[in-house]
Amino acid sequence: MSPNTASSNPVPRTVFEDASRSRGFVLDPAQHDAVEQLCHPELPNVYLWGPPGRGKSWLADVYFSAYPGRNKLRVHFHEFFRDLHVELRRHRFDLDAALDHLIGRAELVCFDEFHVHDPADGTFVARLFPALLARRTRLVLTSNYPPRDLLPNPLFHDGFVPTIELVERSATIVALDGPRDHRLGSDHAKGFASGIWAVSPSDPQLRRLGLERPAPVEHRVLRPAGRPLHALRAEKDCLWFDFRDLCGHPTAPADYLALAADHLFWVVDKIPDLTTVGREPAQRFANLVDVLHDRDVRVVFVSEVAASELAAAVGPVAHDIGRLRSRLAQLRTIQDTSARTDAGRSRVRR
Repeated sequence: MSPNTASSNPVPRTVFEDASRSRGFVLDPAQHDAVEQLCHPELPNVYLWGPPGRGKSWLADVYFSAYPGRNKLRVHFHEFFRDLHVELRRHRFDLDAALDHLIGRAELVCFDEFHVHDPADGTFVARLFPALLARRTRLVLTSNYPPRDLLPNPLFHDGFVPTIELVERSATIVALDGPRDHRLGSDHAKGFASGIWAVSPSDPQLRRLGLERPAPVEHRVLRPAGRPLHALRAEKDCLWFDFRDLCGHPTAPADYLALAADHLFWVVDKIPDLTTVGREPAQRFANLVDVLHDRDVRVVFVSEVAASELAAAVGPVAHDIGRLRSRLAQLRTIQDTSARTDAGRSRVRR
């Protein structure tokens, strides 16, 4: 790829040092290497990958915030894909016109949680990535996967290799693989991290959390992105779904994104052991947690199993189990005894 039109990288290394110091931690060696690459004047594109909780999103956030000017865009890849499909239809499938609308003249674009699991998405990314590079925009991508692990399905991976090689040629690949998951120390302060994983709670235990199960008259059919979704409760201050209605049918991140924009407290009920539901529902649940975490939505997850047991899931969703485990580890777990013990301090606002 030709170098970016910008002659130098305008973000100094000291920005990261100051930001880490203000948060009370010291950059680890892998994070130091990532900072060097992000701030290198001759390296326009950077691909940060590694296990969950190693600081990829934090580094991208600091870099994006310090990048001068307003001509920049940071977006979760789920959300960008949703918006791009909308714009493609509006512009009669003219990719450049759709990108003009979404990106415009942005000098910097940061994609969070870049991944490719689905063959149809792989075909689309094979068109999208060259078009992004042709715009001579600086790209920063974060991912849980190295480029070689994108679209891992052996039936389709070989056909995606040219796109992988293009990513590797056009971006500096940086592994953030330190031993510590920084998310595991969540203080449950607010948003997603203030949520609860409730294991087989009784109705009295739910009431101690400030929750009453929905009555049949509260059931609603929602159409956040066109397709119908059955909600057990759909109030401004509480959106309540059964797992089967939310993940057992062909839903997509676009549905979750639209709902998360209007509802900042959710209950996801009757979550089974993911090994019993099949690959597609398990992947949808992983996508749902991605969106709710990214949108910082407070959630009470009601399940028959502990959150840690979901790591036993199999199939393609196993590629996301590390990220799923890391995010669910931020939640407080409520079981029979702890629900009684914590009742006074763990009420959930509705």
